[in-house]
Amino acid sequence: MEQRPYYTGTKKLLVALSILLLSISLYPLSPSSQLRPEIHARQVLEAYRSSYPDRVEAVTWQNDDWTIQVRGELFYWAKGRLLPEEIRDKWQDYKPYVFYLYPDEPPDPKSYTQERIAELQRIGSAEHQMQGPDHHNGFRSALYGGVRRGEIEQQIVQTRFLGKSISIHGMIQNQVKRIDERIRALAQSDQEVAQFIKNIGTIGGYNWREIRGTSRISMHSFGLAIDIQPRKLGGKAIYWQWEQERNSRWMLVSQNNRWSPPEKVIQIFEDEGFVWGGKWDLYDHMHFEYRPELHEISALYGIFATLQSYGIGGD
Repeated sequence: MEQRPYYTGTKKLLVALSILLLSISLYPLSPSSQLRPEIHARQVLEAYRSSYPDRVEAVTWQNDDWTIQVRGELFYWAKGRLLPEEIRDKWQDYKPYVFYLYPDEPPDPKSYTQERIAELQRIGSAEHQMQGPDHHNGFRSALYGGVRRGEIEQQIVQTRFLGKSISIHGMIQNQVKRIDERIRALAQSDQEVAQFIKNIGTIGGYNWREIRGTSRISMHSFGLAIDIQPRKLGGKAIYWQWEQERNSRWMLVSQNNRWSPPEKVIQIFEDEGFVWGGKWDLYDHMHFEYRPELHEISALYGIFATLQSYGIGGD
């Protein structure tokens, strides 16, 4: 099933503004930088509806909570857990989905406080990675067409990308094709991009794996992530867990000492709804994953903040 192109810029701004105005029509804006939970829930769910128009059918208020209908299945917000009605009251048994404001720039390790460094050391520990409940996978199953290996592999297609054969989810085949075409075209006039393509060692897409001891699966297991590794790193860091094995202060490695794709390549991915792992504190500079809803959420909150800066909104 073909997805629409996902572009940043004017179209993204207009979509986000329309969602924001819809929220304003139901609730007055608060002068606080924190949105009321019911507004936050609707904005996230509307971001999904905007990002997956061929899969998300409705976002509605039902039984004192926001709901989203995906390909005939109804899920309640349930404090970010996205649960079917029969278990919506058992939200504490499940891990919430992760929704965050996707940043414009990678983090600067020089800005980390001692408290933040300690927190990253804690969440980067093996014990933390293993503990806690799992997600309820019903929502992702409806959105992506399954959560079991056999279900997902029915959605996987083979394609050529930057000279390599990769396996991806069929829902992003057109996006990946456009990214390939744009990067190749750019390489004709941009030496940095041409060298980037020449130095690619491997490109990974679909790779079924569960986090050991849990039922959590990565975006690679859905075929919705792409890893690009160079032939040589030149001594630079690329992935926090690999760096952690040799450096307990892995989070303080400067951006200059981390390998990264060219900025123009990153932007092309982002224009098609992908996010780049180099903008995470738990950095993964080879990693891109398809999360168009995060771009929608970030645009929405950006407009909200801009309106507040002009004194628009309030009780």
